[in-house]
Amino acid sequence: MGKSKELTGSKRPSGGGWYFRVREGLIVIFVLLFAVAFNLVYLYPEVAVKVPDLNDSGMHLLLTEMAVEAITQGRDPTDPWQRTMNMGFPLFHYYQHLPHVTVALAHVFTLEVIPLADMMNWSAYLLLSLFPLSIFFSLRLFGFDKLAAAMGGLVASLAATNFLYGFGYTSYVWHGQGLYPQIWAMALLPLALALSYRVLREGRGYFWATLLLAATLMSHLIYGYMAFVTLGVLAFIQPFRLSDPKSVAAPMWRTWRRLIILALLVVAVTSYFLVPLYLDRQYLNLSVWDNPILYDSYGHSAVLRGLVQGDLFDFGRLSSLTILVFSGLAICLFRWREERYLIPVGIFLLWLMLYFGRATWGPLVNLLPVSRDLHMHRFIAGVHLGGIFLAAIGLAVPWRWAVSRKKLWYFAAPLALTLLILLPAYSERRSYLLQNALGLRESQQSLAAEDRALSGLFEKLDQLSPGRVFAGEKRWGEEYRVGYTALSFLLHGEGLDMMGDIYHRFSLTGDVMRLFDETRWDHYNLFNVRYVVAPEGQEFPDFVRPLQQFGRHRLYQVATTGYFDLVGSDLTLSGGRTDFYPAASSWLASELPTVKQHPVVLLGESSQEIEHALPLSDAMDVIPRVEASAGPSRGTVLSEELGSNFFAADVTVERDSWLLLKATYHPNWRATVDGVQADTVMLMPSFVGVQLTPGEHKVLLEYRPRRLRMILLILGLLTLPLIALAEMRGEALSGWFATSVLARKSNSAKRSGNIRLRQSRRR
Repeated sequence: MGKSKELTGSKRPSGGGWYFRVREGLIVIFVLLFAVAFNLVYLYPEVAVKVPDLNDSGMHLLLTEMAVEAITQGRDPTDPWQRTMNMGFPLFHYYQHLPHVTVALAHVFTLEVIPLADMMNWSAYLLLSLFPLSIFFSLRLFGFDKLAAAMGGLVASLAATNFLYGFGYTSYVWHGQGLYPQIWAMALLPLALALSYRVLREGRGYFWATLLLAATLMSHLIYGYMAFVTLGVLAFIQPFRLSDPKSVAAPMWRTWRRLIILALLVVAVTSYFLVPLYLDRQYLNLSVWDNPILYDSYGHSAVLRGLVQGDLFDFGRLSSLTILVFSGLAICLFRWREERYLIPVGIFLLWLMLYFGRATWGPLVNLLPVSRDLHMHRFIAGVHLGGIFLAAIGLAVPWRWAVSRKKLWYFAAPLALTLLILLPAYSERRSYLLQNALGLRESQQSLAAEDRALSGLFEKLDQLSPGRVFAGEKRWGEEYRVGYTALSFLLHGEGLDMMGDIYHRFSLTGDVMRLFDETRWDHYNLFNVRYVVAPEGQEFPDFVRPLQQFGRHRLYQVATTGYFDLVGSDLTLSGGRTDFYPAASSWLASELPTVKQHPVVLLGESSQEIEHALPLSDAMDVIPRVEASAGPSRGTVLSEELGSNFFAADVTVERDSWLLLKATYHPNWRATVDGVQADTVMLMPSFVGVQLTPGEHKVLLEYRPRRLRMILLILGLLTLPLIALAEMRGEALSGWFATSVLARKSNSAKRSGNIRLRQSRRR
């Protein structure tokens, strides 16, 4: 690849190679500067106008703050407890976190001089602005000439969809979805693929390939998954070098051996995350509230129709980028004998077909690894990546023709054609970003107008005793806004413990929270919803008492037992996570929560192996028949304390009971009762339980990752320098082995042979 001609099918002017290179270089520099400058200018309001986010960026800021807190407290930043969303959950235990931890480390190492929100916004702004360079260098590494690579940079940021989670601005900006980790993965994926493909071909460069693949995986799990599936397909391209029949193609087994080695190295580096994820997968929720399209995608009919109509690349505008994609596809198919032209075709067609999803392929999807948990609608990223590569190849053809001519006026044709095709796309992207900037400024004005009232509300909530806050969420809360931003987003941003699931439903309690009935006191007590923030005119039951008013915002208070309660459990259920929500919803609808009866739940275990346990799948039939009886008093929670990763309580117990912590259960919760280690169990609805005997007790519950995680993290970090050392010293070691070890063995064998020969002659 490295020795192939850059201008296949065209002739350079004789005697003017330097002139050709100068013109080509000027075009490349100008095109890349324009693409990057466009992003830097029109995305600048993202960092210049400081307003709270109205999308997932708010969650990612909370996660980064959590990582900063873990670092400053000397805890593992790759697996801390997140307390304020969805009854708490260890998100980094299951969720990609390289971007958050990287920014957190930078924040701590710079002595927290720059606000964390600014650091996140600037990192997103720069990655999104410089994305054209990622496309440029990846195309160069794949063996394409500078003009094709530069055209890739020119079209890199032009994809426009109707919020389909692809490479377009709508996935990232304020008036978009705020997919912060995906920005990192999007920037890393092209380079990771290009460098890994070189490993498959040449058998060297493992360090950078491993580093970038691991970084891509830990920036976005779906993108890391896509990288390896793509390499598996590209491995079939590598051995058949039809463009050069005189060359000896590498055997198929050698290519696959390199891919397997690369995969094992990446697994070794990321094992600290992958192993615990696999061991504790039962506690990761597959939400029943998610749109099935997230997992199944749209089907071939809708995807192909969207492609032809321009909705995958040019939503709401002239289908200019789509035209370039099809032009590039035709050119690549025409040049199919040249290996590098099969790469964008392979990427585009592979992910286009997989983007069809389960709706098209049905049971065949199960052949893909971990197919059950895949969000197949995210595969549009592969379609966009392959499409950008194809569009670059299509756009480069007229420019290559003009550059190969001596006269400058030949440039008029490709320039006019480029303007004709790309001007509508750039104009539409500019219009979208200007509207985004206008929304940012309007939101800033709306927040400033209510700043005094909101500041007073936040300050009051911070002074009150700890408890969860409810602001309507997906009920009346969706319309309860300050400017464009829902008040619940603002409350989340203040670090308040919120009742709701606007950011994620990864915890098993996330689905159950949707059933919260704001007219029932026992629901408020169950979820420890102590405070309600609502607009004027919103009606509540009498037990929701008005506390104070701040402008148009009213603060209410509810009497609850706090984050702890003493409960009973006369029922044990066991089964899989898919059976949990039907059982939990049946329990919540019964009288058992009212009398504080919380069944023990054993996930991932068969009821046949546990004495007195009933199948979780039978809970909907069993629970309504259970007699609901509160019985005598169980005791009192005297006091409670909570921190970022722990809860503590002083309790007086009058009869055998379970101490219930109203936070999501996870096996990493560690309990001590009066300084002695105790077992924790899951109590319905996926809360933490500790068994207590009568008397006074001091109970501490602390979230602590397994020691295995830190061991694997250290081994993974050591793997990278070992790879680099092995590659640097590989030739020297090989030479030493050949000249020293093998030579000694050969000489030894010769001496042994000579001795045996002399002995035989004597006989």
